[in-house]
Amino acid sequence: MPNPPQNTEGGSLLQRTIEQLRSANSARPRAVDIPKIPGALTFYRVTAYITGVMLLLLVAEMILKYGVGYSVYAFAPGQPIVSLVHYDPSNTAQAGFDVSTAILIAHGWLYVLYLIADFRLWSLMRMSFTKFVQIALGGVVPFMSFIVEHFITKQVKRFLAENPVPSASEPKVEASH
Repeated sequence: MPNPPQNTEGGSLLQRTIEQLRSANSARPRAVDIPKIPGALTFYRVTAYITGVMLLLLVAEMILKYGVGYSVYAFAPGQPIVSLVHYDPSNTAQAGFDVSTAILIAHGWLYVLYLIADFRLWSLMRMSFTKFVQIALGGVVPFMSFIVEHFITKQVKRFLAENPVPSASEPKVEASH
């Protein structure tokens, strides 16, 4: 049975979460899945960085829209290529490309891709469900995807170092009838 993280009683929620992310005790991949793990890790890392950057853009856009009262538009007639337009929720006929909405939509779809990458790596590594949820939350908490990516990558690379991926040049043993 896997050992629980050591800091389960004390500390903040963030400290306990990071301690759980550091815990590599829950990974139990099957031998047949080990060659697939490096590709799944790369897919996960790329989506983690892209989702993290898009989330930061989304947060900046929300602060600009709801805190300052402006939306970002591109190619609006009579305006520079990219311009700030006073945000008015009742005005749906604004000319130009609404960059603010595009960021929102892009982050949503990229988060779905991030969840697919999370699921693939999680299922190949056969981690605990708690770890899956922690990784998934990394895409909705600002800066968390970068932190989670660091710990998960470290854990998976440690596992791969201890369990090397068989090379393609090694002879494969086939069963005979």
